[in-house]
Amino acid sequence: MFSIVNLSQDSSPTSNYLSSTLLESIDATLQKGEKSLLYLNKRGSYSSLICESCQYIYECPNCDVSLYVHTNPDCLRCHICNNAFSPQNNCKSCNSTRLKPVWVGTQQIETLLKNLYPHALVYRFDSDNMKNISSKKAALQELDTADIIIGTKMITTGFNFDKIGLISLLLVEWELWYPSYDALEKAYNNLRQVIGRWNRKSQKTKLILQTFVPDNPLVKFISESNYKDFFAQNLTERKEFLYPPYAQMVTLGYRHKDSKKSLSYIEKLEKTLKEHDSENLYQFLRWSSSFKKNNSHHSTLIIKGQNIRKLLNHIKNKILSESSLSVVFH
Repeated sequence: MFSIVNLSQDSSPTSNYLSSTLLESIDATLQKGEKSLLYLNKRGSYSSLICESCQYIYECPNCDVSLYVHTNPDCLRCHICNNAFSPQNNCKSCNSTRLKPVWVGTQQIETLLKNLYPHALVYRFDSDNMKNISSKKAALQELDTADIIIGTKMITTGFNFDKIGLISLLLVEWELWYPSYDALEKAYNNLRQVIGRWNRKSQKTKLILQTFVPDNPLVKFISESNYKDFFAQNLTERKEFLYPPYAQMVTLGYRHKDSKKSLSYIEKLEKTLKEHDSENLYQFLRWSSSFKKNNSHHSTLIIKGQNIRKLLNHIKNKILSESSLSVVFH
């Protein structure tokens, strides 16, 4: 049985992300001595903003990906171009004030379920507790005896479980908000992999898909296993925004311990490339600021167009000689 739960209308007193429908199903599954497999492809704590009234998801106008809620300073930020936008009090689409940040990860869900079901064996399966071979071996034993398994994408491949009575996709939105042009394609594949465990070994498994955006086209495509229409719509959107396969896409990244020098290098690189683009054949998207990682400041330039290798020949010497400069073809 396949059920779609609208979390805006069905949230339990325990959590906005564990519906009453899901908790009742977990209770029933435990009583039958079967396992519950809960999927949430998020182990951290980033947050995104949606409108509960019209289900509008805030997206970057430059990149067509969802914006993340940040604090200190308060803003909505794109994780591709790094542009920041002012916090919102009213929905851009319908002017409603029912804006909701969605903020949850596997650790929070694990804690909630252990409190709710103290006599059940609740096991969290993600990269935070799978850091070495010994922990993976221990996990296999835990998974065999667990009553409730909470997992990220790691749980979708290479494991077969007996007595799965319930599978739940806890929050489809985390798949939608992945900051990449191919986010929807990855989301469809990930979620179908989870659902692929449904009725394995001739088991009768209940499937619950939870979401704040039940009318989102991806939810419909997933529930109907309608890959053909999903594929057609996804290609139409990629063509409109000049993404692969309709254009090449390359990311140039430069890292330096000094943030100003990092940005300056990428700015000069963009200027050089634009000078060789006299016919305006390419699109350039440069992050307005650098981000810090491993004590280095990273600056990024994205280029979209045809035959980008020809354009990059003009900076071939820099690419070959500068170890801090990276080139990634998408």
